[in-house]
Amino acid sequence: MKKSVYLFSFLAMSLFTFCESNDDALGTNDNQAKENNIEINNDVTSLNKRLDYTNSGVISITNNSTSKLLISSQLTNDLPLVQIAEVNPPTDGNGRTLQANHVAVNGNYAYVAYTMSGDDYSGAIDVIDVSDPYKPKLITSALIANTDITSLTYSNGNLIIAGATDIDKDQTLAHPSIVINMQLSSGLLTDKYTVNNLEGKVTTDVAANASSYFAVTGDAGSLFKINSSSKAISGKVDLADLRSVAISGDKIVTLSGAKGVNIYNESTLALQKTFSTSQDVSGAKRTMDFDGTKLLVSEGYNGLGVYDINSGAKVQTIGLHDAGGDNVTNAVSVNDGYAFVANGAAGLNVYKSGSQLSLVGTVGITGSSNYVKSSGNYIYVASGKGGLKIIKMEKPNPTFANCSNYGAYNQGQDLILNSNEIKSFSGSTAINSAMINSGGILTHCGSISVQNSLILNSGGTFNMRGTLAQGKYQQQYPTELIINSNATLQIEGSVVIWGDLRLNSGAKINFIGNDSSITIYGKVTKNSGVTITGNYVDTENKLK
Repeated sequence: MKKSVYLFSFLAMSLFTFCESNDDALGTNDNQAKENNIEINNDVTSLNKRLDYTNSGVISITNNSTSKLLISSQLTNDLPLVQIAEVNPPTDGNGRTLQANHVAVNGNYAYVAYTMSGDDYSGAIDVIDVSDPYKPKLITSALIANTDITSLTYSNGNLIIAGATDIDKDQTLAHPSIVINMQLSSGLLTDKYTVNNLEGKVTTDVAANASSYFAVTGDAGSLFKINSSSKAISGKVDLADLRSVAISGDKIVTLSGAKGVNIYNESTLALQKTFSTSQDVSGAKRTMDFDGTKLLVSEGYNGLGVYDINSGAKVQTIGLHDAGGDNVTNAVSVNDGYAFVANGAAGLNVYKSGSQLSLVGTVGITGSSNYVKSSGNYIYVASGKGGLKIIKMEKPNPTFANCSNYGAYNQGQDLILNSNEIKSFSGSTAINSAMINSGGILTHCGSISVQNSLILNSGGTFNMRGTLAQGKYQQQYPTELIINSNATLQIEGSVVIWGDLRLNSGAKINFIGNDSSITIYGKVTKNSGVTITGNYVDTENKLK
């Protein structure tokens, strides 16, 4: 059966028909899973070959309005970012490369959905563990034969999965549109699941709360409420061209390409409010997120719309530069005072929350930004056949709050500390390079990222309290952290050097306290008379 679906454009109509349950044992039985069209791979060694560090390291934020790297004198505009890895997409049983299209997060686990473009159906789900901040692990992956996975969300130890399946390959299903409720085992995928079959071509999105989960389908579509315990449909509302569903307290919010935003009572699905959004191309996937009482809506070629969820009034329009073609606003995610907006080929934009969203800039990553999810300290960007990018936000450690008497950084993108000059800063700082000259003393308390070179010249001192991320991973011309004669790097916290470390004769590193660590991914050059003191963890054993 041919599907009318392209990546990030899912057309569907739906009507609940029946529910099918698979009660086999939990997912340690990989052979049984495979028989049920779910092939689970828990071989961490083989899975982690899909991790790619080529573009890892400190990344910049560029403000396109000025064509300059954004370095703000305001603490609230500083956002140090490090790309810690990319995850290449899996290939299915026929050797075809799948496409990343959605991410759900629960604690340290990120669940990544994959689909197949074109007329064929094929999907997968990855589980990525980010409990070690700079060493993510792909801990399990499931290939799901003849089924596209279009969206997913975590709920009470289960993974709620939206998709479309090839009914020519599964005679038990009447229609392609499905919702899967998969029981997890310690966060990992299993073959114990229940399937709700919905009349239509594809389920476009899912959301869940403590007692129910909700599914939407597009075209002549519907919103479904499904009881988490019984897995039975407990409510249904028909609404055309549904793209997205989200939950805010007792409100169920849907986005329709034809009918805009509709807000329903969570318990009864009674319509509470409706308001129009910008007109969009038919069937294209879009997402929403909440920022206080504001609803942020991705609106395709019209950019990002910001609405007052109580009144329905549009309070801000953020247009998309050079909209058209693959430059299209697909998704938005709000986290910790920032809004991250996936604009396809135009990249990933970051906005600071406030009465009005203010542009921070465009994140310096490669490839297309087709979907974004930010949670905790991380930003996950789905890039289709480019797989998944994992970006870490370097946030200040509250342990060093006693440094709050220092001011925010205000010295520009390339810091040069002159001889005998003394400067102290706190908070989050993202800069391009730094040079501390003879007798100069730089103290930074919080989190700091330096994209390129960091040089301590003779007699210079850098007191680093918190976190430092520096350089890029395995470049043709490696980035370096250089400590020259009688210069001192004092570390109280965590340092990650993505490039090379050069310790010239007489260089000194002093670790303070008992919880400091250093991670060096590049080469270490250590000349005569180098002194390294204090207690520390050398995660890559490069300083020995």
